[in-house]
Amino acid sequence: MKTEDLLEELKNASDLQSFFNTHEKDFLHQTPVSYLNDLISIKGTTVAKIAKKSGVGEYLYKVFNSERKPSRDILISISLGMTLSLEEAQLLLRISKFAILDARDKRDSIIIYGITHGLTVFEIDDVLATGNLPTLN
Repeated sequence: MKTEDLLEELKNASDLQSFFNTHEKDFLHQTPVSYLNDLISIKGTTVAKIAKKSGVGEYLYKVFNSERKPSRDILISISLGMTLSLEEAQLLLRISKFAILDARDKRDSIIIYGITHGLTVFEIDDVLATGNLPTLN
């Protein structure tokens, strides 16, 4: 169910518990790590490959072992290292309770462009640095 549709039903609900019971399947239940593990299986990659391609290095192992809660930028870097689609990256951010990438934000626009055009995290960092914007790594 689309978020907009769910929101509309929530606004019109007469009883919160009934809404919860009806839409339990529509709520986000995965943790960021479980979603990342699912994506590793789907993408046929490894944590070692992602660590190298994301620029996150050894810190990534701590994320996957639930020893560290990654920042939004780390999750974006991981998304790039895994070559996630924009939709997959946005879902990862939502599951992690971070703001999704917003095309109205110049920095986010660069990242969205990079994701949709297959740029590496390092290439995106170069564009961000050139624009005097904070880099991901």
